[in-house]
Amino acid sequence: MVQIDIPAAFGASCFLADMANRQLRLGRAEYYFHTFACTAVFQAFCFSWIPLYFLVNFFGWETTHMWWHADSVTAYPFFIPVFVLIFWLAAGLGFLTGTRLARKGRIWTNRGIWMGLGLYCLLWIFVQPDRSMRLGTYAEWEAGAAPWFYENTTFLTMFIISMVVWLAGIVYFATVLRGYGRHLAPTSEQIGGKGNE
Repeated sequence: MVQIDIPAAFGASCFLADMANRQLRLGRAEYYFHTFACTAVFQAFCFSWIPLYFLVNFFGWETTHMWWHADSVTAYPFFIPVFVLIFWLAAGLGFLTGTRLARKGRIWTNRGIWMGLGLYCLLWIFVQPDRSMRLGTYAEWEAGAAPWFYENTTFLTMFIISMVVWLAGIVYFATVLRGYGRHLAPTSEQIGGKGNE
Protein backbone atom coordinates (compact mmCIF):
# COMPACT_ATOMS: atom_id res chain seq x y z
CA MET A 1 0.00 0.00 0.00
CA VAL A 2 2.66 2.50 1.05
CA GLN A 3 4.71 1.70 -2.05
CA ILE A 4 1.88 3.04 -4.21
CA ASP A 5 0.13 5.67 -2.10
CA ILE A 6 3.14 7.89 -1.40
CA PRO A 7 4.15 8.19 -5.09
CA ALA A 8 0.47 8.50 -6.06
CA ALA A 9 0.03 11.44 -3.64
CA PHE A 10 3.02 13.17 -5.26
CA GLY A 11 1.82 12.34 -8.77
CA ALA A 12 -1.79 13.44 -8.16
CA SER A 13 -0.58 16.85 -6.97
CA CYS A 14 1.65 17.18 -10.06
CA PHE A 15 -1.33 16.20 -12.22
CA LEU A 16 -3.61 18.82 -10.67
CA ALA A 17 -0.90 21.47 -11.11
CA ASP A 18 -0.71 20.37 -14.75
CA MET A 19 -4.47 20.87 -15.11
CA ALA A 20 -3.96 24.43 -13.82
CA ASN A 21 -0.79 25.14 -15.81
CA ARG A 22 -2.37 27.90 -17.86
CA GLN A 23 -3.27 30.01 -14.84
CA LEU A 24 -0.17 29.06 -12.84
CA ARG A 25 2.01 30.42 -15.65
CA LEU A 26 0.55 33.86 -15.03
CA GLY A 27 2.04 33.84 -11.52
CA ARG A 28 -0.93 35.50 -9.81
CA ALA A 29 -1.52 34.61 -6.17
CA GLU A 30 -5.25 33.92 -6.57
CA TYR A 31 -4.55 31.26 -9.23
CA TYR A 32 -1.87 29.66 -7.07
CA PHE A 33 -4.12 29.52 -4.00
CA HIS A 34 -7.11 28.27 -5.98
CA THR A 35 -5.00 25.42 -7.35
CA PHE A 36 -3.56 24.75 -3.90
CA ALA A 37 -7.05 24.64 -2.35
CA CYS A 38 -8.34 22.20 -4.99
CA THR A 39 -5.30 19.98 -4.52
CA ALA A 40 -5.54 20.03 -0.72
CA VAL A 41 -9.28 19.26 -0.74
CA PHE A 42 -8.73 16.38 -3.16
CA GLN A 43 -5.92 14.91 -1.04
CA ALA A 44 -7.87 15.34 2.21
CA PHE A 45 -11.30 14.09 1.18
CA CYS A 46 -10.72 11.87 -1.85
CA PHE A 47 -7.37 10.23 -1.11
CA SER A 48 -5.70 10.40 2.30
CA TRP A 49 -8.34 8.34 4.13
CA ILE A 50 -8.10 5.46 1.63
CA PRO A 51 -4.64 4.15 2.56
CA LEU A 52 -5.42 4.66 6.26
CA TYR A 53 -8.57 2.54 5.97
CA PHE A 54 -6.72 -0.29 4.25
CA LEU A 55 -3.70 -0.11 6.56
CA VAL A 56 -5.93 -0.44 9.61
CA ASN A 57 -8.28 -3.10 8.23
CA PHE A 58 -6.18 -5.04 5.69
CA PHE A 59 -2.57 -4.60 6.73
CA GLY A 60 -1.36 -7.50 4.60
CA TRP A 61 -2.50 -5.98 1.30
CA GLU A 62 -0.17 -4.86 -1.49
CA THR A 63 3.15 -6.26 -0.42
CA THR A 64 3.09 -4.81 3.11
CA HIS A 65 4.47 -8.09 4.42
CA MET A 66 7.58 -7.76 2.29
CA TRP A 67 8.90 -5.42 5.02
CA TRP A 68 6.56 -5.67 8.05
CA HIS A 69 5.79 -9.09 9.45
CA ALA A 70 3.12 -8.45 12.07
CA ASP A 71 -0.49 -9.09 11.15
CA SER A 72 -1.75 -5.68 12.27
CA VAL A 73 -0.53 -2.11 11.89
CA THR A 74 -1.04 -1.70 15.65
CA ALA A 75 2.12 -3.76 16.17
CA TYR A 76 4.02 -0.73 14.84
CA PRO A 77 2.97 2.28 16.97
CA PHE A 78 4.75 4.84 14.78
CA PHE A 79 3.64 3.43 11.42
CA ILE A 80 0.47 5.48 10.91
CA PRO A 81 1.83 8.83 12.18
CA VAL A 82 4.93 8.45 10.00
CA PHE A 83 2.85 7.34 7.02
CA VAL A 84 0.49 10.33 7.36
CA LEU A 85 3.42 12.74 7.64
CA ILE A 86 5.18 11.28 4.60
CA PHE A 87 1.91 11.14 2.61
CA TRP A 88 1.26 14.86 3.17
CA LEU A 89 4.90 15.77 2.53
CA ALA A 90 4.74 13.90 -0.78
CA ALA A 91 1.45 15.60 -1.70
CA GLY A 92 2.89 19.01 -0.84
CA LEU A 93 6.14 18.41 -2.68
CA GLY A 94 4.20 17.19 -5.69
CA PHE A 95 2.18 20.41 -5.69
CA LEU A 96 5.30 22.57 -5.35
CA THR A 97 7.10 20.61 -8.08
CA GLY A 98 4.17 20.74 -10.48
CA THR A 99 3.62 24.44 -9.82
CA ARG A 100 7.28 25.32 -10.29
CA LEU A 101 7.46 23.38 -13.56
CA ALA A 102 4.22 24.97 -14.81
CA ARG A 103 5.50 28.45 -14.00
CA LYS A 104 8.72 27.74 -15.90
CA GLY A 105 6.72 26.48 -18.87
CA ARG A 106 8.10 22.95 -18.49
CA ILE A 107 4.71 21.30 -18.93
CA TRP A 108 6.02 18.08 -20.46
CA THR A 109 8.55 17.57 -17.68
CA ASN A 110 5.68 17.73 -15.18
CA ARG A 111 3.59 15.39 -17.31
CA GLY A 112 6.51 12.99 -17.51
CA ILE A 113 6.66 12.92 -13.72
CA TRP A 114 3.00 12.16 -13.09
CA MET A 115 2.74 9.75 -16.02
CA GLY A 116 5.92 7.97 -14.90
CA LEU A 117 4.59 7.63 -11.36
CA GLY A 118 1.29 6.31 -12.70
CA LEU A 119 3.18 3.73 -14.77
CA TYR A 120 5.28 2.77 -11.75
CA CYS A 121 2.11 2.17 -9.69
CA LEU A 122 0.57 0.00 -12.40
CA LEU A 123 3.78 -1.99 -12.84
CA TRP A 124 4.12 -2.48 -9.07
CA ILE A 125 0.65 -4.05 -8.99
CA PHE A 126 0.61 -6.06 -12.20
CA VAL A 127 4.21 -7.31 -12.37
CA GLN A 128 3.86 -9.13 -9.04
CA PRO A 129 0.17 -10.11 -8.71
CA ASP A 130 0.93 -12.95 -6.30
CA ARG A 131 2.10 -10.31 -3.84
CA SER A 132 0.10 -7.21 -4.73
CA MET A 133 -3.34 -8.77 -5.14
CA ARG A 134 -3.49 -10.93 -2.05
CA LEU A 135 -4.69 -10.32 1.50
CA GLY A 136 -3.87 -12.18 4.65
CA THR A 137 -1.52 -12.72 7.52
CA TYR A 138 2.24 -12.84 7.22
CA ALA A 139 2.16 -16.64 7.75
CA GLU A 140 -0.35 -17.02 4.88
CA TRP A 141 1.73 -14.75 2.69
CA GLU A 142 4.96 -16.67 3.47
CA ALA A 143 3.24 -19.99 2.77
CA GLY A 144 1.83 -18.70 -0.52
CA ALA A 145 -1.70 -19.31 0.78
CA ALA A 146 -2.91 -15.72 1.18
CA PRO A 147 -6.35 -15.36 -0.44
CA TRP A 148 -6.93 -13.20 -3.50
CA PHE A 149 -8.37 -9.74 -2.82
CA TYR A 150 -11.69 -10.48 -4.54
CA GLU A 151 -12.41 -13.36 -2.15
CA ASN A 152 -13.08 -10.90 0.70
CA THR A 153 -16.39 -9.10 0.06
CA THR A 154 -15.75 -6.34 2.63
CA PHE A 155 -12.39 -5.57 1.07
CA LEU A 156 -13.79 -5.68 -2.47
CA THR A 157 -16.71 -3.40 -1.58
CA MET A 158 -14.45 -0.83 0.09
CA PHE A 159 -11.91 -1.06 -2.72
CA ILE A 160 -14.60 -0.27 -5.30
CA ILE A 161 -16.01 2.59 -3.19
CA SER A 162 -12.57 4.08 -2.59
CA MET A 163 -11.62 3.88 -6.27
CA VAL A 164 -14.89 5.56 -7.29
CA VAL A 165 -14.27 8.35 -4.75
CA TRP A 166 -10.63 8.75 -5.89
CA LEU A 167 -11.46 8.77 -9.62
CA ALA A 168 -14.50 11.04 -9.20
CA GLY A 169 -12.39 13.43 -7.13
CA ILE A 170 -9.47 13.61 -9.53
CA VAL A 171 -11.78 14.04 -12.54
CA TYR A 172 -13.85 16.69 -10.76
CA PHE A 173 -10.88 18.79 -9.63
CA ALA A 174 -9.08 18.38 -12.96
CA THR A 175 -12.22 19.63 -14.71
CA VAL A 176 -12.56 22.57 -12.30
CA LEU A 177 -8.92 23.58 -12.75
CA ARG A 178 -8.95 23.21 -16.54
CA GLY A 179 -12.19 25.15 -16.76
CA TYR A 180 -10.91 27.90 -14.48
CA GLY A 181 -7.99 28.57 -16.82
CA ARG A 182 -9.94 28.24 -20.05
CA HIS A 183 -11.07 31.88 -20.06
CA LEU A 184 -7.52 33.22 -19.70
CA ALA A 185 -5.84 34.72 -22.72
CA PRO A 186 -2.61 32.90 -23.61
CA THR A 187 0.56 34.74 -22.68
CA SER A 188 3.25 35.60 -25.19
CA GLU A 189 5.37 32.74 -23.82
CA GLN A 190 2.51 30.29 -24.44
CA ILE A 191 2.03 31.58 -27.97
CA GLY A 192 5.79 31.38 -28.60
CA GLY A 193 5.84 27.73 -27.56
CA LYS A 194 8.21 28.06 -24.62
CA GLY A 195 6.12 25.61 -22.62
CA ASN A 196 6.14 22.89 -25.24
CA GLU A 197 9.74 21.79 -24.60
